[in-house]
Amino acid sequence: MHRNKSRGFSLIEVTVSIFVVGVMLLLLQALLQSGTLLRISKSQGIALSIAQNKLESLRADGYAALPASGTFSDSLISTLPAAATTTLTVSVYNAETKQASASVVWRDPGAAASSTVSLSTLITETGGL
Repeated sequence: MHRNKSRGFSLIEVTVSIFVVGVMLLLLQALLQSGTLLRISKSQGIALSIAQNKLESLRADGYAALPASGTFSDSLISTLPAAATTTLTVSVYNAETKQASASVVWRDPGAAASSTVSLSTLITETGGL
C-alpha cells in the first residue's frame, strides 16, 4: 500500500490561484472605474444641456432682449453635484453683434478639480446667425 504524504500545494496550483485572484482584482478595478466614468459623463451631459438651453433661449428672445452678464438658473442644476454654478457672459462682438457665453461649473464627489462646460454663440441685431 502506497500513501501519498504530500500535504502542500504544487507550484502549478499556486500559480493558477494567483492568476485567478489577479484577474478578479483587475475586473473589480475596471468595474469601479466604469462607475466613476459613468457618473462624470452623466454630469457633463447635464451641464451641456443646461448651457444649450440657455443659449437657445437667448437666441429665441433676440438681440434686444439679451440680459446683462451674470448667473442664471435652470431646473437641471439641482441634478448636478452640490455647489454647481452657472455664468452667462454677454459681450459686444462688433457694432451689430453680441457674443453670449454660458458656462456651468461643478465638482463631482471625490474629484480633485472642478469640471466646466462652456458654450458660446453670436446673436445679431438683424438676425441670421
